[in-house]
Amino acid sequence: MRCAAAAAAVALLAAVMSVSVVLHAGARRPLAKPPRAAALQKTDTWPPTPQAKGGANLTAILTLDGPLAFRTFLGYLQQTNLVEVFQNQACLTDPGITIFVPVDKAFAAVKPSVLSGLSSLQLKNLMMCHSLAKHYELADFEGLSRIGPVTTFAGGLYTVDVTYDAGTVHVRSRWADAKIVGSVSVEAPMAIYELDRVLLPAALFHIQPPVAAITDGDVPVPRRRR
Repeated sequence: MRCAAAAAAVALLAAVMSVSVVLHAGARRPLAKPPRAAALQKTDTWPPTPQAKGGANLTAILTLDGPLAFRTFLGYLQQTNLVEVFQNQACLTDPGITIFVPVDKAFAAVKPSVLSGLSSLQLKNLMMCHSLAKHYELADFEGLSRIGPVTTFAGGLYTVDVTYDAGTVHVRSRWADAKIVGSVSVEAPMAIYELDRVLLPAALFHIQPPVAAITDGDVPVPRRRR
């Protein structure tokens, strides 16, 4: 009887030790890595396609404050078929775009004959002169001010000088000294800044065109909308 009990105890002890060894081995086992095929699986949005970069809608952005604030500039963009050009530069290229948008009062200060006397190509170049073929945030203008004339989206004949002084940014063409008075939208890939004057490059105007003076009271209060 005692032999049978002893044998049973030995068998029980052996079983317990066997289970303990199995559990101990399992605790030290490294986590299984996922199959290689699963690790390399791509989704429809990776890597990003040009269309996935952003869905900037220039027309919608320029009408955020209602139909009047940038009506003139938007009208010229539509007239010269530049809305799609600007949006393609923003969404289908890596650099993006920066657009300087004069307020309606700035266009009103330019004599009507100045712009009406331009050809379709000249008007298109004037609008493109109000943009840079790269996305710039406001802080980037400090570095941009150190490199001299900056070529605009209109090409090498159309340059502007950017100055930065304690957060105040001026964009100068031959016959205009415009100041950024607000940020319409700064989200990549399309940055849009509000100007208090229309840029008038020497490539289009060989002599100073007639422009009415704009006082500080005519300029909207600087603001950031988006």
